[in-house]
Amino acid sequence: METKNLLKRRVLRDDVAEYLMESILKGDLNPGDKIIESKLARELSISQGAVREAIRDLIAQGVLETEPYKGTRIRTLTKEQLNDYYDVRTEIEALAVRWSIIKHESKYLDLAFLKSCVDNMKICVDNNDSKNMRKHDMAFHLAIVQAAHSESLEKAWNSLGNYYWTYIAVYYDHAASLLQAQVVKHQTMYEAIAAADINAYANCVRGHYFDTDQLFPEKK
Repeated sequence: METKNLLKRRVLRDDVAEYLMESILKGDLNPGDKIIESKLARELSISQGAVREAIRDLIAQGVLETEPYKGTRIRTLTKEQLNDYYDVRTEIEALAVRWSIIKHESKYLDLAFLKSCVDNMKICVDNNDSKNMRKHDMAFHLAIVQAAHSESLEKAWNSLGNYYWTYIAVYYDHAASLLQAQVVKHQTMYEAIAAADINAYANCVRGHYFDTDQLFPEKK
């Protein structure tokens, strides 16, 4: 019975995390909005324990942030934090491509899947479907990391909280105009991987991120 209850709570924890992420994607939750554990548990008719665990997971992923005496809120990002995130993620993905091509001779690289992600991103942008566009974006990069066939590397990538496109879509209303260029940049990354050009991928992965100067314009 105890094992069954633990499993049920683990499933509920994932459901709560997904619910919160969907709320952020839809704009129902905004940066700085407070997350009240007891209120959320009542809304979803579940235990506070499951909510607490989901909140803990999202804090670890960088989606939420908590401060003493201020509670838990939807995280906001600074220009410096986003640039730091870009630098670390660039190194991880460049290493993943190097390992997948050199160590494993592209054995775990699914080029057809990567191409489908890029194609689907284009369709989503054409249909003004930024939510699903971001999902294909995430799937593209996750597949690249998984192709390195390294549990530790994948954990490092996941620990970054790879939801930066969520913040961009929800927090920066002018970013939608930049999405078409993202499709082109992902096509370039795909072509670099298909050509087994490690250096080309390393160069274009850093360049494919949104320009933080555009996301955080200097106040005049």
